[in-house]
Amino acid sequence: MTKIVSISEAQSQLQGLLALTRNGDEIIIEENGEPLARLVPIEKSKEQKQRIAGLGKGTMWMSEDFDDELPYEFWGFDKEL
Repeated sequence: MTKIVSISEAQSQLQGLLALTRNGDEIIIEENGEPLARLVPIEKSKEQKQRIAGLGKGTMWMSEDFDDELPYEFWGFDKEL
């Protein structure tokens, strides 16, 4: 179901409007009779799984010089300043 409310109604009834969206309803907020925003429920994925830390262990590497300074040539200079 879609419900249309003014900005002032939305401000004063936010808790109730959020409860409606939890039930699957859509709320349209209008200003001076013109639609301004839409408040809709977030669709939850049925396949949303809990993340488990460490499953990717060993799949990445970092070079030993990762945090060394870059050579001046990298920045387009011919020699040190």
